[in-house]
Amino acid sequence: MIEYQDLKSTTLKKEKYHIQTYFRRVYGWMSCGLLLTAFVSWYVSNTIEVSNYLLNNKFCLLGLCFLQFALVFIMSNLLNRLSGKTLTTLFMFYSSLTGLTTAGIFSVYNQNTIFTAFITTSLMFLSMCFWGYVTKKDLSYLGNIILMGIFGIIISSLTNFWLQNNLLSSIINYVSVIFFTLLIAYDTQKLKNIAKQISLNINDKDNLRRYAILGALMLYLDFINLFFIILNLISNNDNNDDK
Repeated sequence: MIEYQDLKSTTLKKEKYHIQTYFRRVYGWMSCGLLLTAFVSWYVSNTIEVSNYLLNNKFCLLGLCFLQFALVFIMSNLLNRLSGKTLTTLFMFYSSLTGLTTAGIFSVYNQNTIFTAFITTSLMFLSMCFWGYVTKKDLSYLGNIILMGIFGIIISSLTNFWLQNNLLSSIINYVSVIFFTLLIAYDTQKLKNIAKQISLNINDKDNLRRYAILGALMLYLDFINLFFIILNLISNNDNNDDK
C-alpha cells in the first residue's frame, strides 16, 4: 500500500512538472508573438510611407486580414501535418501581420490610452489564466455559451456599424469583455487538459513544440481581442467624459 502511494505521488509530481513545462513554453512563445506584434506595429506607425500606404490601400489591408484568417485556419487544422519549426514560423509570420494591420491604432489612440489598455488587459488576462489553471471546476460547459455570446457580439457589432449608436456600442464592449475574459479561463483549462495528454509522450520534442505553438496562438488571440475591446472601451469613456 505504501509503495502504491509513493508510485502515485511520483506520477502526479511528474505530470505536474510536464504541465508546468508545457505552459512555460506556451507563455514563452505567446510573449514572443506579442512582442513581435508590438514592434512591427510601432515601426510601421513611425514609417510614414508604409503607414500611409496601408491606410490608403484598403484592398491591401483586406488582403492581409484574409491572409491572417488563412494562417489561423492552417495552424489549427493542419497541426499534426506540420512540423514544430514550420508552425513556429507561421505563428511569427501571423504575429508580424497583426502588427501591420493594427499599426493604425497609434494614429487613432493616444499613447496613454494604449498603455492603460495594455496594462488593464494584462492584469485581466493573468487573473483569468490563473483561475482557469487552478480551478477544480470543469469549465467545458462554457464552450457553447461563449461561442453563442461571441456570435451575438459579431452580429450586434455589424448592426451597430450602420446605426452608429454610442449606447449600443458601450453595451457591446462591456458584454465583449465578459465573454472574452471567460474565454481566457476556458482556453487555459483546455490547454491544461492538452498538457496532461501530451505528458504521456513528453520526450517527443516536436510534438511538444507543435502543441505549445497551438496554445500560444489560442492565448495570443484571446489577449489581442481583449486588448482591442478594452482599448475601444477606454477611448469611448474618455470621449464621453470630454462631452
